[in-house]
Amino acid sequence: MITRIFYLGKFSSKIVQFFAIAGCLSMLSCDKPDLTVEKPNENLRPAADFVNNNFEMTLFSAALKKVGLYEELNGAGPYTLLVPTDNAFNEVGVFRASDFDSMDQDSLKRLMSYHILPRRLRDQDIPINSADIRYKTLEGSELYATYANYSPDGNNVANKLFFSGAQATRKDVTLSNGVLYSVRKLMKPQFEISVQDWLMARKEYGVFIAGLKKFGLWDQLTEDGPYTVFAPTNDALAKIGITEESLGELKTDDYNGEMLFGCYVIKGKHFFVSDSDAFATIATDGGYMRLAGDGVRGIQFGSTVFFNKITYTLTLYSVPSISAGRIEAKVEYDVEAKMDYLCSNGVIHNLEQGFITLDLAKKDASQ
Repeated sequence: MITRIFYLGKFSSKIVQFFAIAGCLSMLSCDKPDLTVEKPNENLRPAADFVNNNFEMTLFSAALKKVGLYEELNGAGPYTLLVPTDNAFNEVGVFRASDFDSMDQDSLKRLMSYHILPRRLRDQDIPINSADIRYKTLEGSELYATYANYSPDGNNVANKLFFSGAQATRKDVTLSNGVLYSVRKLMKPQFEISVQDWLMARKEYGVFIAGLKKFGLWDQLTEDGPYTVFAPTNDALAKIGITEESLGELKTDDYNGEMLFGCYVIKGKHFFVSDSDAFATIATDGGYMRLAGDGVRGIQFGSTVFFNKITYTLTLYSVPSISAGRIEAKVEYDVEAKMDYLCSNGVIHNLEQGFITLDLAKKDASQ
């Protein structure tokens, strides 16, 4: 009997220990939420806070704060942010937040607002295999999207997206109040300057301007457009025998002005040089083709890619079909050339080589 009492005593002691341990575990279980730190989901941050916490976007964030847009972009939205990386700012000479202090604040605000859309624009909302799709910005003007996704034959999948010539490197990042893309370069539109104004301010295009005026093509550049202008310099035209003096001696009735100087102007389109890369994917003939001034020959804007080096080209073909045509004139430039000057009514690209010679634009004697 005594033995049994002793045994039960030991057993009761173990029961007490068990419940004591169980009680402690229960207390620990109740305290678990306080001991676990949940990782913040950056996709649920509002736009400005997301940018502020991204190490590649510190200068864009600083610019937003400088011009008073930071708090607005943490509001209800929705917004789409097209954020140039710090490297993109570095390329235009901005390396630190203090560099914004010397800039005109109104101009800086307009520039930052151009990189913001007052809507949620997802990747899937942008038409694939398209160019010159226009979206209104927070600044009030438009920017232009080009999306090369796959070739018509299905053999070339590019998935390249550009905004006003700036390639998107990070796409469709979901925010609590919108969506974000990072882009490789700072977009720098000339908000109040027309294509005509931009050319007139630069003496190196004087012969080109004189040629446009001589053939009645100059005044159109004050209109809404848009226009894509490949502007040859004075030296570029001199290489093919066109100078201010030779222009003065030309008889307009002997030459097709739409070919001789109109060849440098694409009407109704905003084409950035990056679009030539997109055309290599989305167009069956590898470029954008239009008739030359004589209505027979064709001019193509396109590109070639060799070991990741992109060269954009202007080519004159003897007929509007590339497969059956013969190349009569061609100019080509690496994408690092001067390009993508976005004005209020179009885009300008610099040419250092003339395109159509006097012989090519001379009217047939029988006409």
